[in-house]
Amino acid sequence: MTQQTLQETVASFDELTAKRMGRLRRYLRTHPRLVVIGAVVLYLLLTLPGVLVAAAMPGANATGLLVITLAVSAALLYRRKAPMTVIILVFVFECVALIIAGPQGGLGGMGMIIALYTVATSYSAKRTIPLAVLAGSFQVVLMVLMGFPDMAGMELDPSDGIDEATFSRIIIGISGSFVIGFYIAAAAVGMNVRNARIHEAELNHWARQVSSLAQVQERNRIAREMHDVVAHSLSVMIALSEGARVVAKRDQIRADEVLNELSGTGRAALADMRRMLGVLRQNETGELEPQPTGGNVEQLLEGFRTAGLPITFTQTGGELPDDTTFQLTVFRMIQESLTNSLRYARNVSDVQVRLERRRDELRLEVMDNGDATRVPSVGSGRGLRGMRERAALFEGNVEAGPVASGGWIVKAVLKVPECDVKIAKQKTAKE
Repeated sequence: MTQQTLQETVASFDELTAKRMGRLRRYLRTHPRLVVIGAVVLYLLLTLPGVLVAAAMPGANATGLLVITLAVSAALLYRRKAPMTVIILVFVFECVALIIAGPQGGLGGMGMIIALYTVATSYSAKRTIPLAVLAGSFQVVLMVLMGFPDMAGMELDPSDGIDEATFSRIIIGISGSFVIGFYIAAAAVGMNVRNARIHEAELNHWARQVSSLAQVQERNRIAREMHDVVAHSLSVMIALSEGARVVAKRDQIRADEVLNELSGTGRAALADMRRMLGVLRQNETGELEPQPTGGNVEQLLEGFRTAGLPITFTQTGGELPDDTTFQLTVFRMIQESLTNSLRYARNVSDVQVRLERRRDELRLEVMDNGDATRVPSVGSGRGLRGMRERAALFEGNVEAGPVASGGWIVKAVLKVPECDVKIAKQKTAKE
């Protein structure tokens, strides 16, 4: 399956995430600059009214407060590129504003809230929370040093039991709690956004891993099918062509039959290749896998008999399950085993193919009695590896090796699909 086809047929996790968002969030996510400018506009809307009020107070430096407000706005434009640098600049600017405006002034801390949120989206809580507490505490201390709270215009009734010093401490405690609390809240919101982004990135990573694994599995499946079809068909065709050359000298009719079988094998191989490669076509509407049809095993055995293998087939315990993938697995295992016998065994006089079906498993055995000295293998081992991969699909295993008395044997045990086991049990109960 090509990369272009995968991109067109498989929705990425980013696309799925975008579909869950509203239109506004999708738009803002695709226009990050607009979000940055929007944060600066929000800062100005929330800060300028307080600045104007502070500027109207006696002795306030209106020009200085306005310049610092604009400086904070300019710094916030780069908050995503350099969050730590921006938060340091904003902190310094707001401390200068406290000094300029006096005990009742300042910028309200909105710039620090936005900067802390940005830092929290980029750094861990171990950095962000202490930073929020330290920044808030320092600003509260600075406010107290500048004369906050100003009790000059307030009169307290001694009969209430609260003197001026106690009342001042209460106001400082409440104000400090609010400042530090808002800073921590901004950091907490930023950390939540950061965790959500990390989670989304991890899911996206795993989605790519799964997609990559699916591609590898599909390539392995195609390689396995290619090996089975090509190796079997060519081996049979070579044996038939050699047999036809020998028979043609003695029996022209028999030679014609062998040649017809050779032609049929080639056509069948070509049809299998076309069905198998159809999975690579984007607009393919047929079956994605070559599936065996009724009688294929018998036809397969007959083709090998024609090629010169004396095969004896035994099947006990009932028919194969209706699962087409299971049937294809059995078909390919028999095909690969007989192909190896045809290619490598010498002086073969008997090849036994046995299928034994039990209630929940199927046992396959292919054994030839060729000479102990076999033709040296010229294969790559893909055949045996492919059989084991097929068996693993059904929780089975494959063993292959020489027989003590001479020859070669392949044994496979496959677990019958659960749905077919249930049907068999129901039939047994009715009987």
